[in-house]
Amino acid sequence: MYTSDSIWFVAPNTEMLVSPYALYENSRRIEAAQAFEVTMVTTVVGEDLDGFLRGNNDVMVLTRVSFGEQPLVDRVHFYETGIPAGAPIRSLYADNIYATDDYSGRDKLRIELNVLEIDTDSEERKVLTKAFQSLAATAGAVFPAMLPYTIAASMGAEIVERLATTLEKDERVIRFPFALYPGAPRPGMAPLQEGTYVVFSQARDPIRFRLQSNGLLTLADKPANVSYAIFNVSTDVTPSPSFVINQKIATLLTQLNSGNSNSTTNTLNFLKSTLQQYTNYQKLQRYVELKNKTTPTTKEQQLLADIENTEELKPFLPG
Repeated sequence: MYTSDSIWFVAPNTEMLVSPYALYENSRRIEAAQAFEVTMVTTVVGEDLDGFLRGNNDVMVLTRVSFGEQPLVDRVHFYETGIPAGAPIRSLYADNIYATDDYSGRDKLRIELNVLEIDTDSEERKVLTKAFQSLAATAGAVFPAMLPYTIAASMGAEIVERLATTLEKDERVIRFPFALYPGAPRPGMAPLQEGTYVVFSQARDPIRFRLQSNGLLTLADKPANVSYAIFNVSTDVTPSPSFVINQKIATLLTQLNSGNSNSTTNTLNFLKSTLQQYTNYQKLQRYVELKNKTTPTTKEQQLLADIENTEELKPFLPG
């Protein structure tokens, strides 16, 4: 039985919109230790949101993603001076929304897509466009938290603050929020599974909607003139190590900027752990280098002995 809702699911190799709160015969849940990736397919601002995107302001498509207890981390996917109503938004800086090479199996994934108008002058637009393109090329995504480190710090911080203010005030913003949960289906909790998710700007009856191979919806065999966003969850991927690392950096920067003391403590502990692991990795590299020397000096022999006596490294050293 179909009811109205704002989020629907399309199983692999099908086109009907079905409930995301259930598992099906061909369902593939995301399991612990599994790699998976969430990507944006398209976003459409339809005629049902009359009056939106009618000004001369710039249009930005931004996702906010929270994994487990982490804060919402922003990613900019699109930034242009205007969008015709009903035109699919596909020319993205990057389609990556979230990726992991090792799912915990116990954390929920919350995704919120925002389409917003933002006031920027021509000079800011030029600087932002260049910064976004550069970040997308080097980081695999555009993380606003990194902007103060990639363009003039004052302008980067100002843009980040303006984005936050616009989102908080809920002015000129379309929101597509949803969450995916680990484990078996529970009332009101959509299980994290492979497939395509369709999120409408308001509750819809899906009975006559179909997802086409081009990533767009039809309604009664005609283009659907409504607002929606489409995301894909897939395990048939190998997440880029660079993107996963940059995603963690953006999360850490977001935590540090949040002003939450608990968040800051957790971030510093994570940084200490990461630096310790990096230090140990360097020691292993140094160990191999010194072992290959035919005549190591006395100091080098002492360093070899020190490395061999490091408890954390013993499991990784040759017996």
